[in-house]
Amino acid sequence: MTDMNRPKHMRRRETPAEEAGASSESGGATSAGSHARGSASAPQTSQVSTPSSRATASRTSPTDGGSKSPETPHASRRRTVLLTAVLAACLVVAVGGAVALSGVLSAGDRAQERQEQTPVPETDVQAGDELPENPIDFAEQQEISADIYAWIYIPGTGINLPIVQSSVDDTFYLRRDVTGASDVYGSIFTQSMNARDFSDPVTLIYGHDTDNGTMFGDLHEFEDQTFFNEHEDLYIYTPGHILRYRIIAAYVYDDRHIMNSFDFSDLAVRQRYFDAVLNPTSMVKNAREGASLTTDDKIVQLSTCNGVATSDNTRYLVTGVLVDDQATQ
Repeated sequence: MTDMNRPKHMRRRETPAEEAGASSESGGATSAGSHARGSASAPQTSQVSTPSSRATASRTSPTDGGSKSPETPHASRRRTVLLTAVLAACLVVAVGGAVALSGVLSAGDRAQERQEQTPVPETDVQAGDELPENPIDFAEQQEISADIYAWIYIPGTGINLPIVQSSVDDTFYLRRDVTGASDVYGSIFTQSMNARDFSDPVTLIYGHDTDNGTMFGDLHEFEDQTFFNEHEDLYIYTPGHILRYRIIAAYVYDDRHIMNSFDFSDLAVRQRYFDAVLNPTSMVKNAREGASLTTDDKIVQLSTCNGVATSDNTRYLVTGVLVDDQATQ
């Protein structure tokens, strides 16, 4: 006989602990009931909850389909602190990235502005009774930096820039402007194994490829056959000289350091290298028809990356041979 079927005077009386347990479980029964409403035939039974069963119920996992216990204030505070820390870290990364990008864009804008505002030097300086003036004021340039020793200009491009050479570090100007200030666009520079008067049989001039056409970004114009055919001249100015070079080849080359890889004092090595310049094996190449080179010639090779977006280490070389050396004041 169940407790409910007994006469009232025979029914068992609940202890205070059992009454408290039943009262505390009333809310949970509501949740459990709502979860089980999908099965109308499921019998509902009442259970007396002990403290251990209540603790177990409060730890019901999401996969059990039961209700979660209310979050304690301490846990809520911990979650808020953690979320705040994550958001702060994301904000720092975002701000840092924006600042870095802004710095790159500012450097590019400055380089582009300087290049666009630089006057184009004269290329046809007529000699009279006296030596003509040099279009580049090297006294003024060397007040900016003592390492400025030459100037390069290629008609039809934006290349109209000073050339520097460091006496202490061959890669100094790779990420610095001509004043020595940090600049991702770097400068146009040569290395110490080349003489500053361009008297070497081979002189390498380096500059970054850029997406805004500054530095040596415009060298890639010579990949176009028509542009290559229509633009033959490049000029290098030094104190007392205007050097005119005829562009004879433009092609992709491997990443070896040319000056360290060939002994150009060996005439046989020099001639083989010159032959390779005129007959490059690259798939990306243009060569001047009818051009020739002998061991008496002097060439400059303008070296830049093979495209801004590429990850390979190949170089793009534009080569000119010296055809005229005009003295100036």
